[in-house]
Amino acid sequence: MKVLITGSKGQLGIALNKLLSKRKDIEIVNTDIDDMDITNIEDVRKVLNKYNPNYVINCAAYTKVDECETHQDLAFKVNADGVKNIAVATKEIDATLIHVSTDYVFDGTKKEAYNEDDKTNPQSVYGKSKKAGE
Repeated sequence: MKVLITGSKGQLGIALNKLLSKRKDIEIVNTDIDDMDITNIEDVRKVLNKYNPNYVINCAAYTKVDECETHQDLAFKVNADGVKNIAVATKEIDATLIHVSTDYVFDGTKKEAYNEDDKTNPQSVYGKSKKAGE
């Protein structure tokens, strides 16, 4: 099985690599911004067609929460449009996409842990851009 990880140099990508590298039945392909620009659909298609993974795990994101407030266009370009590009290209090669989001899509008022069925209510540009990517 071949797994392509986007955002592999980030905190989540590094942790995922550490976990998956223990599995001898998984070939890992790591990509980051210098390997594949997720905001460019043709670049995403080119890389996914080159490696033809079974799974794509999207860990790529514009995660500088405070900077998202002043760089809103970039936040949505990466966190929403970039995810759409990955989803389209993944579907074209008949692979499975696993997309990682954030608890910032919620408003933080719930007393217990959130789950994926809870109503979203993002309070920041970062949260809104990540929700748009979902």
